Amino acid sequence: MVRVPALALALLVGLPLGAQQGSASRRPSPARAPRPAAAVAARQVNPRGPFARSIDSVEVHSDSLVAHSRSLLGVRYVWAGATPERGLDCSGLVQYVFGKLGLTLPHSAAQLARLGASVPKDTGVMRPGDLLVFSQQRSQRITHVGIYVGEGRMVHASSANRAVIEVPVTTYRGLTLRDVRRVVTLAAAPLDSIAR
Repeated sequence: MVRVPALALALLVGLPLGAQQGSASRRPSPARAPRPAAAVAARQVNPRGPFARSIDSVEVHSDSLVAHSRSLLGVRYVWAGATPERGLDCSGLVQYVFGKLGLTLPHSAAQLARLGASVPKDTGVMRPGDLLVFSQQRSQRITHVGIYVGEGRMVHASSANRAVIEVPVTTYRGLTLRDVRRVVTLAAAPLDSIAR
């Protein structure tokens, strides 16, 4: 009788090598974890967009948001910058500030302009944390974003000044304010922090 090696037999029959060996040498195979691609494919599509879950029902204290924004004043402007150590651009500044408060926002002024709800372009209605989105004067394409910090002022990463600066909303020249987007709900200040 001619003995055929197990590997050759497995290749001839088209079975896995383990299936050709005797039952005495078989080990139970461990349960397979789902492949990463299959796990991603099994997720449901979020009809409100990829960032909707991260901003739903999030409450932020306005003092924290303003303090985080102002703590970055003077950080150098770097196109596509996303950290204070390497520099920030306008949407990188927004992404970084809101990220410190536990929100994940996109690094794109155009995508930021579609988040949340639109509010009137009136400083009497706007709240700290609202996003101000701008375009070139003769274009509708959103190219710049800033964070409203109250009292008619915003913090933004200015390419002209090469730094993060705070300016009055009305004096930002060269661009047109297209919309104001409210992406978070501001929580009321705790009662003990209010002076009696």
